[in-house]
Amino acid sequence: MIDPAPHRARPGLWAMLFGMAGAGAVWFLHTGFSETLVAQVCHRHDRAAPVPGWLMPSVHVFTVSAVLIGAAGTAIAWRNWRLARKARAADARALDTGTGRRLFLATASLLFSLLFLVGLVAAGLAVLLVSPCSAWR
Repeated sequence: MIDPAPHRARPGLWAMLFGMAGAGAVWFLHTGFSETLVAQVCHRHDRAAPVPGWLMPSVHVFTVSAVLIGAAGTAIAWRNWRLARKARAADARALDTGTGRRLFLATASLLFSLLFLVGLVAAGLAVLLVSPCSAWR
């Protein structure tokens, strides 16, 4: 499809993909990585074996990194949404040129990114504030 106004700013493919999947992919990786390492810490705790000193600091570093990457994905999604909204407002034939589809994808990406960012922050606070091997009694 030929864009009638190629000079107009609009979100690119890679920006749309990162805005759409960045925060969700990082949340998925963070959950798997953190659960695996915390299980290793707690399992070693039960055996009274010495816990390697790098396990929990690596979980904390990965948690902070995941939140920052999720925030970057959300910021890109926000930028994509603003550009798509501006392009649709400037184009009266939005459904014919694809700007309506871009706006829909940008809106969905922003909502999903915000949702996963909230999940990352909640999981990060749990990792940082709750002892990983405490009993839930």
